[in-house]
This record gives sequence, structure tokens and C-alpha cells, in this order.
Amino acid sequence: MNPRITVKPAETIPDDACVRHYDELEGSAKQEFPNMIERGNRPLDTNTALQFSDGEFVKYVGYYRISFS
Repeated sequence: MNPRITVKPAETIPDDACVRHYDELEGSAKQEFPNMIERGNRPLDTNTALQFSDGEFVKYVGYYRISFS
């Protein structure tokens, strides 16, 4: 079964949070990220999912929190 990832807008970022900018994402993660924002919770292939970390934040047009479910 492919991992499911939820991407939610974040209004505040903890001081000790891991934050990456969209430009720092690689390959399939960079391609899928806009779709993840648009479609919400969705399954990803394992290789793409492993490019994200549970609880990290990605700055795109705003800050988004990544959660594995």
C-alpha cells in the first residue's frame, strides 16, 4: 500500500521546525507537491513519499505542513 500524505496550510511555524523551500524538493516530490496542495490527502508512490518527512514544512506560496497518515 502506498503511503498517504496530507498537506495543510500552516499559519505558524515552530522555531525548531524543519522547513524546506519548494525549490529544494527533488524530482517527483517537486512535481507532486502542487497536486498535493490542490487535492489534499492522497496516496503517493513510496519513492516520492520518502522524499518528505512527517511534520516538516514546505514553503511554496505559503507554508504547508506535511503529515503522514
